[in-house]
Amino acid sequence: MKLQSYWILLLFISQLAYAQVDVDAPATVLHDREHVTHIGFQTNGWGFGSDWYLKGKDAYTFWKLGADVQFMRHEKEVKTPSQDLWGRSYYYGKLNSFFVFRPGFGQNHEFAEKLRKSGVQLSYFWMLGPDIGFLKPVYLRIYYNSTMPGRDDIIQDERYDPIKHGPHNIAGRSSSLMGLYESQIKLGLFFKGGLRLEYSNQDNAMKGMEIGLSVDVFPSRIEIMAEEIKDNNGNQVKNHFLFMAPYVKFFFGSKYDRK
Repeated sequence: MKLQSYWILLLFISQLAYAQVDVDAPATVLHDREHVTHIGFQTNGWGFGSDWYLKGKDAYTFWKLGADVQFMRHEKEVKTPSQDLWGRSYYYGKLNSFFVFRPGFGQNHEFAEKLRKSGVQLSYFWMLGPDIGFLKPVYLRIYYNSTMPGRDDIIQDERYDPIKHGPHNIAGRSSSLMGLYESQIKLGLFFKGGLRLEYSNQDNAMKGMEIGLSVDVFPSRIEIMAEEIKDNNGNQVKNHFLFMAPYVKFFFGSKYDRK
């Protein structure tokens, strides 16, 4: 999804909500706490997590606390089938897997409340916090020709090395857990904002979606791909220190009162 199309979609939803809401209608708050669990998909990966909402300064505002895990991908990752019948496909040129833990805080402000039980409540939100990233090396199954007559070829797990390993001797991907203890920690910051649509028709339940833009920034480039490798167009692959992506998140949870 191009960023221009994404912002046009947000603007359309906002204008639609304003056209439907009665600005003089009083807001009724029957709860001061919310908790949701969510799964989200963005143009550079996917993730899951939880958010907690605490009533703020007025009936329309909630403070937002949350934490999620995001699995980031590089735009040049292309799945390559294994040469082995039972082997797992792999991403040629991928040096490391990268995932981040993102605890954060923010604010959610309702600007279009439900006019009926089956309606939609719309809010805009922002959230920021630290990125705690984990850069895990990729391990692959590598072919070696046997030097012993009558012996089968050898296949063993090795950390991917773009100098030594290529399509001619890669049999497939090793276990995703392999190399976990070798992970490097990468610290950064994140920000996200957008619209929340809540459409549950139950008084104490929540169900809906968020449409937003997330930005993750790190002090140095995150080495996901081997820069020695060229893409299908013959261009050198570049790693990034800035990850910006539109996303959609689906959530469900509950509303309650602390009393």
